Amino acid sequence: MPSPQTQPTPSPTSQDRHARSLQLAAEAYLAHSHPRAPLRLERLSLHGVVYRSAPDPAALRLNRALAEDVVLVALAAGEAAALSGSAPLAEGRDARMLLACALSDPDEHSTLDAYLSVLRGRARARLRRAWSEVEVLAAGLREHGELDADQVAHRVACAQGIRVSLLN
Repeated sequence: MPSPQTQPTPSPTSQDRHARSLQLAAEAYLAHSHPRAPLRLERLSLHGVVYRSAPDPAALRLNRALAEDVVLVALAAGEAAALSGSAPLAEGRDARMLLACALSDPDEHSTLDAYLSVLRGRARARLRRAWSEVEVLAAGLREHGELDADQVAHRVACAQGIRVSLLN
């Protein structure tokens, strides 16, 4: 009777590093996709995503589209965790607080959870469509430990170019 083939399982630290890199790459990809001021990347590292500026609550209240983009990006890591079946990171921008800052009408605050749920679904859908870009960014992050904004843009463009050439 032949013995069953076993594959070595990655150590927990390697699994954690992989999950962490995917979640950070998802956030960086969505931030890269929305080149608005509070979402412009400075660098991406295994310690987190560093932006060039913080979101201004007054600007979020005045511009609903900006607020939604900022919240989508803040939700990205959690949605990537859900898509990959890993535990979500506890760090990063607080999507609920950002959305609450953006809502000016008291009636809107009563729908905060529903609004957040809709944005969570939109973030998950965007990540599903662009999972290959997220994987390419995550691989680069695991390999180099840190990527600047130009390297993120280059890797996203390469992944999109490969997808286009494979689909044609």
